[in-house]
Amino acid sequence: MKRIFSWVIAALLVFGVSSVHAADGPFAETAEVYHQVLDNHLSRPSEKQLVQGALEGIKKLADKESNLSLQYSAEDDTLAELERRLSEWKDKAKLDASTLNRLAIEGMLSTLDDPHTMFFTKDDLELFQAGVENQLVGFGFRMRFQNGLMLIREIIPNSPAAASGLKKGDQLLAVDGASLKGKNAEEAYLMLRGEEGTEAVLTVFRPGENRELQVKLKRAAITVPEVEGGLFQDGRIGYIGLETFGSEAAVQFRDKLDQLTKQSPSLKGLLVDLRDNGGGYLSSARDIASLFMEEGLLMYTTNRNGVEVQTWVRNGRDVNYPVRILVNEGTASASELLAGALRDNGIAKLVGTKTFGKGSAQQIIPLSEGDALKITLHEYFTPKHTKVNHVGLEPDVKEEDYAAQVVRALHSIGVNSFQLEAEDGDTVVNGIAFAAVDPLFKKDEQGKWLIRAKVLSSVIGDESLGANDYVDITPYLQKYPTLRLATDKDAPVLTYQVSGR
Repeated sequence: MKRIFSWVIAALLVFGVSSVHAADGPFAETAEVYHQVLDNHLSRPSEKQLVQGALEGIKKLADKESNLSLQYSAEDDTLAELERRLSEWKDKAKLDASTLNRLAIEGMLSTLDDPHTMFFTKDDLELFQAGVENQLVGFGFRMRFQNGLMLIREIIPNSPAAASGLKKGDQLLAVDGASLKGKNAEEAYLMLRGEEGTEAVLTVFRPGENRELQVKLKRAAITVPEVEGGLFQDGRIGYIGLETFGSEAAVQFRDKLDQLTKQSPSLKGLLVDLRDNGGGYLSSARDIASLFMEEGLLMYTTNRNGVEVQTWVRNGRDVNYPVRILVNEGTASASELLAGALRDNGIAKLVGTKTFGKGSAQQIIPLSEGDALKITLHEYFTPKHTKVNHVGLEPDVKEEDYAAQVVRALHSIGVNSFQLEAEDGDTVVNGIAFAAVDPLFKKDEQGKWLIRAKVLSSVIGDESLGANDYVDITPYLQKYPTLRLATDKDAPVLTYQVSGR
């Protein structure tokens, strides 16, 4: 399984190793984290804040699980006092040093109001890094959330899912009988994860067949390409979808872009799909930006002392065609960095919905026990000093529907001919398939063909359709002479030629 909504845990990483504070004794790891956070975290926490947070974290668990009332003083505000309390409570609460370290660290971090600073066990760190690199143990499908549903948006070739009969567009309902209804991305991921070789029964709903089915799958080790893409059917507009900003992302992106330009030397435009891309390495975002501009400002970063640093792209290459970047609420971190940089440098426009709003950079710091701390060190701003953190980027062209976003992006770069059809639960736009929760077409009780209103609106440019889910297509076929619906195949095919082009 693809790490569901990778932005839940992925980050814009300045991936390096900081020195750790040497510490001895049973609570060495707590001391290491204390010093790193106190000295480096963007929010400049106080000693007392961290100490009190650590003690309160332990006290809450002891009160809940052991019926012990552990007491500490409001004046406890140094590392020495924290370690003294930990030693005192070790026997009283009957908690081992490892558990106390973990609880103390989690208590400290909880005071930061920063979900991106987190403690990793050795296993957690391996899992996190594998997620950024698109290396995983799972079933072999990628997912996205839409309208509260979990949708299989791609089946990875040569995976257990590919051999199982699962299809793009299937909606995941349950895992081993446990419902996923109301679960968020992280909760769903935890229900799907498991060891290599273990099995699970997935319950899915297939909209195209209006039926529910159960599929038994075995988890396997999978390496997922970070980039996918191709040419739209006119052969002049390219499409590249980017999953993560892992260490191979820039090389794969370059190779795909070179392939498209070789296939179409007179490329007239490019759609870059960053929807549901939760980020990754800063170096990958910078290297991908260099494929679009020879030289330009990538971002500003500020540290806890307010010192501002510029990061530049140099020795890159320019493009001579319009670029549109597809974004949504799952576009985060390094994705927002790249999107903001290309827009501010006049290279691209953004199409979709407001992005997630993670404008901070983290670093992984190893700890002495083999665990690690991911800590927020910087906040970043776009080249025009646009704030991203907790704000997000507003698109230039706003559109909520997943397929309609593609149509509007193509419209904005001058595409004048469209062909839309449904295929295995996808909406196919000019030859390239995009997963959709809701089918493109359906029939009403009278047998009339209905079409998803937002998609039709994006095709013909009639904004009055946006308030409806589906509309009868017949009146629009009469109103727009170049709008046609072919129904002589298994599924309808809609075509449209922009008048006057």
